[in-house]
Amino acid sequence: MSTAVNPVSGPGVPLEISRLFTPLGIRFWDLTLNVPVTDGLVVSLRLMNSTAPALHAVPTPSGVYAFFGLPGLRAVEYPDGSGQFGPLRTFSYVVSVEDTVGRYLPAVLIYTLDQTGAVLVNGVPDTTRGARLAYLFSAPGRPIPPGVAAVRAWLVDQVNGPAAWAVMHVQVSGQTEVWPGIADASGSVLVLVPYPLLDRLQLGSPPGTGQGNIGGESWTVTVSVQYSPAQLTYPLANVPGLSWPFPATPNLKNILEDQKAATIWAGPSAPVTQLSASLKLGRDLVLRSAAASPPSTVPGLNISQGTSPP
Repeated sequence: MSTAVNPVSGPGVPLEISRLFTPLGIRFWDLTLNVPVTDGLVVSLRLMNSTAPALHAVPTPSGVYAFFGLPGLRAVEYPDGSGQFGPLRTFSYVVSVEDTVGRYLPAVLIYTLDQTGAVLVNGVPDTTRGARLAYLFSAPGRPIPPGVAAVRAWLVDQVNGPAAWAVMHVQVSGQTEVWPGIADASGSVLVLVPYPLLDRLQLGSPPGTGQGNIGGESWTVTVSVQYSPAQLTYPLANVPGLSWPFPATPNLKNILEDQKAATIWAGPSAPVTQLSASLKLGRDLVLRSAAASPPSTVPGLNISQGTSPP
């Protein structure tokens, strides 16, 4: 990403042309609605293991959050045309994302760039141009958009209590898409799932006049959970003066990629790795475990680490 600055004096008389290269810009994305998130975000950046003040991203007209003045990359941001950027070095930056409107969970991401301004992916410079793409995940209190179903749970580790930052996946029977959600610090999770297209809505002539009452429509969903709290790292845990929730927010990459499948205790003696439930049109699906005696449900959905019941 680059910006040209052309101060002039008088009509069409350039005095100086400066070029500013922006090595890191991030476009945040709503996975469920498949749209960019362009408002309400406060996005900050810190050099890894540094106590220097944070940089705040500048939203561009195209919806990208761009950073200027990255520590260690001044020669990249203000190129002199020589193509020389000094000795081989890499710089890791911790990016924090807060949604001031409360739609999305806080997020912490790490980006590593080399001395040329290239973002490293698995240690290799990525040649992809343009902004990086980062997904944001729904907070439990997010208003439910039209045409979307809400699957909720309070995930509880049977040993350690609320299963903070566990990942819950929901898949509608007959569909290939798997919709993820992340539990907040209290274990509460909201997964938003677009309602499947009703075949009956295409009936009749003209289409839509022969479907009858769709109020009782339902679908079977399959639910699974990933939960390995020991695999989580907290890049901002030791930053002096940093306010909650970021000292207690794990690296998003760890949350999504490093946690293993968990056991779901639908009942005291019914451990499963996948739970089936019925999603009804227009109604939230709230997942809970069943109690032993008397027969009832408990407030949360009990889980345990690993796929072999203890």
